[in-house]
Amino acid sequence: MKIYMMKFIMLVMFMNLMVVYNSMVMFYYNLCYLLSFLLIFFYMEKDIEWFNIMMSLGCNYYSMMLLMLSFWILGLMFMCLSSEGVELKLKLIIFVNMLMVLVMFFTYMDFILFYLMFEISLIPTFFLIIYWGSNMERLSAGYYMMMYMLLISFPLLVYIFNMYMYGMTMKFSLMVKVMNNYDITFWGFLMIYMAFFIKMPIYLFHVWLPKAHVEAPVYGSMVLAGVLLKMGSYGLIRLMEMFYKVSVKYSYIIFSIGIIGSIIISILCLVQVDMKSMVAYSSVVHMNLMLCSLMTFYKVGMLGSYVMMISHGLCSSGMFFMVNLYYERSGSRLLFLNKGMISNLPTIIMWWFLFCIMNFSFPLSLNFIGETLMLMSIVNWDLMMMMYLMLICFFSSAYSLYLFSYVYHGKNIYYESKIYNSSLKEYMILINHYFPLLMFMLNLMLFM
Repeated sequence: MKIYMMKFIMLVMFMNLMVVYNSMVMFYYNLCYLLSFLLIFFYMEKDIEWFNIMMSLGCNYYSMMLLMLSFWILGLMFMCLSSEGVELKLKLIIFVNMLMVLVMFFTYMDFILFYLMFEISLIPTFFLIIYWGSNMERLSAGYYMMMYMLLISFPLLVYIFNMYMYGMTMKFSLMVKVMNNYDITFWGFLMIYMAFFIKMPIYLFHVWLPKAHVEAPVYGSMVLAGVLLKMGSYGLIRLMEMFYKVSVKYSYIIFSIGIIGSIIISILCLVQVDMKSMVAYSSVVHMNLMLCSLMTFYKVGMLGSYVMMISHGLCSSGMFFMVNLYYERSGSRLLFLNKGMISNLPTIIMWWFLFCIMNFSFPLSLNFIGETLMLMSIVNWDLMMMMYLMLICFFSSAYSLYLFSYVYHGKNIYYESKIYNSSLKEYMILINHYFPLLMFMLNLMLFM
């Protein structure tokens, strides 16, 4: 098993050299899908706490599915690239390096290297927004993201050195054993955890996310929603294993911010006029609810959050891609300029409906399984949360159905000759977003 994983990592590294001589996009996305499928075989080792690969690289239960998600979403990103483009090779190099950083992030067992990859992942995202964004506001969006991430994650670096002085180790498996009595004040708790809260993002610090999503190109939005938001929650799981005493002590503060934030943002979704902005804000609602579920420290809550990470990554990535389909045809992301698509694009109404209902966790979707487990853990933590959760569920279904009905119904403002029909590749991308969601729901034993 170790040898196979080493081959995987070496292959991702050698993809950089492949880009120099081979710019065929089809080769890269097929390779990503193949690697994602092959990773399923590592589930034979999922009961082991960590299985070591080489040096500081290892894999465990929480990183396996996220590794598969990284390969899958990057494959979908490669599919979004047009085969002919001036900057195709540059984009391929940036995407391949982003994939390498993600693989390293989810497999590093060493805290300092883990932190390093966490910060390096910002660089390709920054390039995506600044160079390939469409509007002038992309500069402010990029700087917002950089300032939030860098300024708030530097205190974590100082604390990492302090942790090393205390425990004399940086290995996660050893830190779980020795860091139980590491004394942290409330401000220390915030400094350590805030770097990961920002990346999720938690309410009050979420301002960078809708800006970054709106200004980024479609493949930038897909990787941001699909994988980069999951880096924050994965980092939280790693830290919560180490500092569970202090996390339980201060969890109620984060819990209250997350629940109230979810309600406010879900109401805010109902007044959005930009489709991409609405999908971005809905990501904030799901991530805050997921954070609350993690903070309960129940096994059901952890499992629900993990299922939600995977399902939200695929669902929101698919929604961003579909918003881009409408944007390419109508030239606008505004809701009232994309009305009456039922007469122009009747073939993809089913996909838009499927992703919209998955966004509010309709039964027979993986999101439903994840959200049910999350709601169970939050209600078990405090019964009074029932009222807030009812509001969140109601508003999330309201804005998802509003988004669907507004786009497909109403008065059509375009001549039919203007809107061209979908290509086979676009259908393939939609099918590849939906297929894992359906398959994982039919085989939930993977998460157990």
